[in-house]
Amino acid sequence: MPLIENIKLITQAIYSDQICYKRTMISYNQAVEIIKNSIKPMPASNRDIKSGYGVIAEDLIAQSSIPEFANSAMDGFAVNSSETIEASEKKNIELEVIGTIYAGESPPEDSSTLSAYEIMTGAVVPNGFDCVIPVEQTTIIERDGKKFLAINEEVSRGRNVRLAGEDFKADDIILQKGSTIEPHVMMSVIANGIKSVKVYNTPKVSIVTTGSELDNKEGPSIANTNGPYLEASLRRSGIMAHQTFHVRDEKNKIREILEQAIDLDSDMIITTGGVSAGKADFVPSVLAEMGADILFHKVWIRPGKPILMAVFPSGQTVFGLPGNPVSVAVGLRFFVNQAFRIMQGQNIEPRMKAINKAEYTKSKKFCFFAKAQTSVNAQGVLETNILSGQESFKLKPFNQSNSWAIIPEDLEVLEKDQEIEVVPLNMGESINP
Repeated sequence: MPLIENIKLITQAIYSDQICYKRTMISYNQAVEIIKNSIKPMPASNRDIKSGYGVIAEDLIAQSSIPEFANSAMDGFAVNSSETIEASEKKNIELEVIGTIYAGESPPEDSSTLSAYEIMTGAVVPNGFDCVIPVEQTTIIERDGKKFLAINEEVSRGRNVRLAGEDFKADDIILQKGSTIEPHVMMSVIANGIKSVKVYNTPKVSIVTTGSELDNKEGPSIANTNGPYLEASLRRSGIMAHQTFHVRDEKNKIREILEQAIDLDSDMIITTGGVSAGKADFVPSVLAEMGADILFHKVWIRPGKPILMAVFPSGQTVFGLPGNPVSVAVGLRFFVNQAFRIMQGQNIEPRMKAINKAEYTKSKKFCFFAKAQTSVNAQGVLETNILSGQESFKLKPFNQSNSWAIIPEDLEVLEKDQEIEVVPLNMGESINP
């Protein structure tokens, strides 16, 4: 039986039989497969290339050569290289300067032999000329009211000339489907005369934080860091939170808020808290009562084991993240962000290899996501140090970390100098020393 169908059958009884929790535990790799099989790319629409961030939904193809014409790479004098063959320190070749060509001007149609043109950067190199001598390397002789360029060395063909099609040729792929339009990439697209591109629509996301203890005005209170963290993280990825809600641990209130999120036409709903097995953990049962198809609940990971994924009959995907802040970060980084990539027509994020610098022990059963400091050593090899303070409520280690180290299931002791997979702390970042 396919994994997803098996999970669906098991979860039908999950909230009436506590034992079923154990039966539904799946590995992280299984959870990723469910995400890959359940999430579909967003529809695409045309967008002005200058509007900035987006993931393109089709290959961008060059329609013509770039540069469109041979042009000068600097201010100087355009000459024919064949006329400089005999030039040397002992024998100057003199070429008459017969005109000046500025950028944006059409070049002369006819050219004379044994002649030169003064030429500006970006100006069209005229027919019959194939190289440019920089102005600072030239000597001008004036005689009989004329100007002559004195050349005392052979000049190679193509010197200081940007050839037509040297950057892009017609039918070259400028940017592949699934690539992100970054500012430096935008220049290539605009240079090719492309004004609009087909981009995957950005998903609409609603955030629901639960917990009576968060920003509580009636008793002991804990700051609600989860909502602002998720909002800020989404912004980094070019996604604006559609709406952010907070609700106490009250079953009816949670249902009301989830119904509001559905009415807002959200593509995804991210909840925090209320997904474990406590008396105040209502999110799983509310989702079940609302007809949501719970694809998985509880994964063999730490932190964040109680994580949940569900789909409403109306199509909205729900990720239920545990309430501890680090568990929220793990859920976003390794589950929600992977779903976003698929929604934007991209593959699951690739990982890098690094050398672990100190022995680390964990439970063999769990895939462990550890806050780490990763850098490049003198030999150009990534090295990672797993930080202390890995508990799911501790935030201070985040201030020293730039990456996650991923210690797989079935590995109890990570040895010193053992290779381990790492990813940047936040999606879209690079690992900086």
